[in-house]
Amino acid sequence: MTRIKELIEDFKLNPEILGRETKCVDLRIFRLYRWERFADKGLGVTEAEEVKQLQIKKHIQKRQCVGKEVNRTINNNIATLKVFFQYLVSEDFLE
Repeated sequence: MTRIKELIEDFKLNPEILGRETKCVDLRIFRLYRWERFADKGLGVTEAEEVKQLQIKKHIQKRQCVGKEVNRTINNNIATLKVFFQYLVSEDFLE
């Protein structure tokens, strides 16, 4: 089992190595850590293998209920999570 926090740190290295703009990398990592805190504190999920689709949907629902984010921001959250999980699969952290 691999802790989500460790995987986020691993994920962060790739765009940094590729020379991506720091602002974009930081925003993506901010979104992931916010999701990780929700998964840990709100759902008790700390390992990547424990994450279920429903838990991601609950996070998106929470972001919508806060009411401070426009649809574009919520869509960016979804896109960040999608890229993160695609990375985990491509690096064989998840099946």
